[in-house]
Amino acid sequence: MKKILHMMIFLVVIAGIAIAGGQDEGKSESFVLTYNQLEPEEHPQGVTMLKFAEKVEELSGGQIQVKTYASGTLFTQEGEVNALMIGDLDMSTLAFQDMAPYLPAASMFAAPYIFTSYEHMEKVFAQDSKVAADFYKMVSDACGYTPLAAMTQGSRTINTKWEKPIMTPQDMSGMILRMPNAPDWIHAGQSLGAKVVPIAYSEVYMALQTGTVEAQDNPLPGTYAMKFYEVTKQISLTKHIIDVKLMVISNGVWEKMNDQQKQWMREAADYACKEGSKTTYAQEAELVGFMKDYGMIITEPNVEAFQKHSYDYYVKNGLTDKWDMDLYKRVQAMK
Repeated sequence: MKKILHMMIFLVVIAGIAIAGGQDEGKSESFVLTYNQLEPEEHPQGVTMLKFAEKVEELSGGQIQVKTYASGTLFTQEGEVNALMIGDLDMSTLAFQDMAPYLPAASMFAAPYIFTSYEHMEKVFAQDSKVAADFYKMVSDACGYTPLAAMTQGSRTINTKWEKPIMTPQDMSGMILRMPNAPDWIHAGQSLGAKVVPIAYSEVYMALQTGTVEAQDNPLPGTYAMKFYEVTKQISLTKHIIDVKLMVISNGVWEKMNDQQKQWMREAADYACKEGSKTTYAQEAELVGFMKDYGMIITEPNVEAFQKHSYDYYVKNGLTDKWDMDLYKRVQAMK
């Protein structure tokens, strides 16, 4: 009788443990994510961030919430990359130039004219794109954060204090052009024919105003948001880089999420990036007219001359040697 009683107690205990284990297994961890990006909230990157925070909370029923920090209020341009890699920041939108020091193949996406149109770029980074999936895996392995989706903040143009029309790379000879302080940004600027000086984004307005630099390159929404047009004279529509940003999440957080949460994250990221890109297209269409009305000189340059000059620079300096040429050919095949 004692043996039977002991056996019954044992079975009850085991059953209790099993039930408790099943309950724990069924629980989903909640997340409050920090998301930093460098632009103000009205900028396409800001729109992307806010739309993502709203959508992922809706999809997850509040399991995933996002604290948003616009205009680099949590981390600077230089600081946020390191913060993501070591886990001090959960999310941001990053440029390929930020990834290239850790993943050399990313530098090919940072080179001028790799994308021939917005349609080409969107095809490469569609949610069902094998090219995007393969590249995202490379980024995750090399950088410690995982891309979820891509948006564009526009086509980069040359915005200068000079009034002489910038029609070809030769017209940029002697120009002091601000670029971010990363090798691939610097190479991109030099490949267009300018002398590059690296300056933090938050310091560009003052640098243009005082003459420390004579030009900066940004898509029109960025030039407008940061009011660079107030201290410059001309915009040359070189459209040398379709400025893609990848929404990324730190691997330390990503790996803690279950499959359902990851699906919510991807769905919200895809939605938000599309909304950010839509904002870009709408703003660009309006801003050319705004800049003209403001008194800016709007120049239509010889884009083919810039394309050739840039590509020749990359080949001459051996920069294409570190590209993943198989991936590059796959990207070009999607034109």
